Amino acid sequence: MARDLARRVADAIAQVRDRRPLTRDHLERWVLAFTGVRVPGTAVCRGHSAPLDMFARQVLERPPLALWHGPRGSGKSFLSAIDTHLASRFQPRHNTRILGGSLGQSEQIQQALREVVLHGRGPAGESDTGSVARFLKSEVHYRNGSHVAVLAASATSVRGPHVPSLKLDEVDEIDPEIRESAMGMAMDVRGLRSSVLMTSTWHRVAGPMADLIDKGRAGAFPVDTYCVFEVLERCPEERSGPNLEHCRECPLVAWCHSDRDAHPAGLPKAKRSSGHYTIDSLIQKARSVSLRVFESDYLCLRPRAAGVWFTMFDESVHVREAAEYVQGHPVHLAIDPGVHTGAVWFQAIPRLDGRGHKVNVFGDYHAEGLSAEVNARLIVEQSRRLCGIGLDRFRVSMDPAGGARTAVGPTVRGEYERAGCQGKGGLESWPVTPKADGLQLVEALLRSADGSVNLTVHPRCRGLINAMQCYTRARRADQWMDYPKDPQHPFEDLVDPLCGGLKLEFPAGRAPEVNFRRVQARSLL
Repeated sequence: MARDLARRVADAIAQVRDRRPLTRDHLERWVLAFTGVRVPGTAVCRGHSAPLDMFARQVLERPPLALWHGPRGSGKSFLSAIDTHLASRFQPRHNTRILGGSLGQSEQIQQALREVVLHGRGPAGESDTGSVARFLKSEVHYRNGSHVAVLAASATSVRGPHVPSLKLDEVDEIDPEIRESAMGMAMDVRGLRSSVLMTSTWHRVAGPMADLIDKGRAGAFPVDTYCVFEVLERCPEERSGPNLEHCRECPLVAWCHSDRDAHPAGLPKAKRSSGHYTIDSLIQKARSVSLRVFESDYLCLRPRAAGVWFTMFDESVHVREAAEYVQGHPVHLAIDPGVHTGAVWFQAIPRLDGRGHKVNVFGDYHAEGLSAEVNARLIVEQSRRLCGIGLDRFRVSMDPAGGARTAVGPTVRGEYERAGCQGKGGLESWPVTPKADGLQLVEALLRSADGSVNLTVHPRCRGLINAMQCYTRARRADQWMDYPKDPQHPFEDLVDPLCGGLKLEFPAGRAPEVNFRRVQARSLL
């Protein structure tokens, strides 16, 4: 009798194991039963995705292209490995390729796959090891003919045969050219729609992730972001106290309690999470890494460059749709010509409270390798698109070095003037002053000592926004110096015209006009 019961139980488990998950709940139960992994199903931060939701979409819907933006050590590679296993397990002769920024990174999903299949066990001790025929260092062969292989991060390795599934791990570290070449491998095979999954942290301000996230948020493909709080273990009462009285002693309190008011019961994030990442491990990270690294690698906020010059620049504060061209106010176009040409369009508008001016930057331009004539023509065309008026009503200025003669004779300034790139007062030159003066002026406009913000940038100025976030100080003998790193193209080419144009607009800096009472001069004798 006992032997028959054991056989029936084994048969029932086998049937469940061989049933492909078709719903979110079924998927959640299958993964737990045969790998022991419990995928968190709740998002605790505003605007973030629940790991189970994005995982279920990937497994059940197989979007053609998707991006997961998550923290280090959170299980991105692990979930990607489970998706790889399920696709291979339930689709005979299914081929998957895995690519990372290096061979070691490519092997992360392979190692996670090994943990899932060979070492994973559900609550009842069951696993899915029997579905695999051979597990090699860089390949996995399934009994149904499916095959998973790791690719080296090289241009030749990514020009292999077409496969329906492609995994790009730590895409922020993959050379964009190699990534684009790898995309050509993904193709529908035997009626199965191809799917490319990209996973990564985001720690390079102007790296591949910045461009991918911008494209995804514009609607090109789904982007899911989650942070360490989505995968954090539930904070026990003995740690927080029954009434959260011990929370003030925790190094994580500022982030954990940041949006308590948005929760109906006023619970902090760690009281709503239910993941695998231990609180002690996160506290260790908070104490051992810089704020910049902690916020980008674990909280999944937009990264900030090390040694950044404009520390006050905050995209949530200084990037505004309201920084648009305002008809009736003077426009200043500042141009930095050269092999790398940059330009910015801005208006200095008097504040309603009479406390100086507010600067709105509503356009930027950057090009490389074009002639002065072509750059000038493109800048004139962009000016008309932005403002609907000709440059004869602008104030146009240029780097004074633009007056130098080129190898063929004419000056760069002359080329711009002939193309009509001059304002109502002619083509002016920026004042010749120390570069630090212009940088300090920009800093003062970003946020003055009294906390006022007097410089905003329109979201369309992505190049300038990246430049403000990446413009860094020079580093000598392991110390950050009080002068900029050089060269910094394209950042230098967009910050320079902003500084030069502002110095022309505010020759005395932001010093307020002295308002002494004037009296008639008369003899003192």
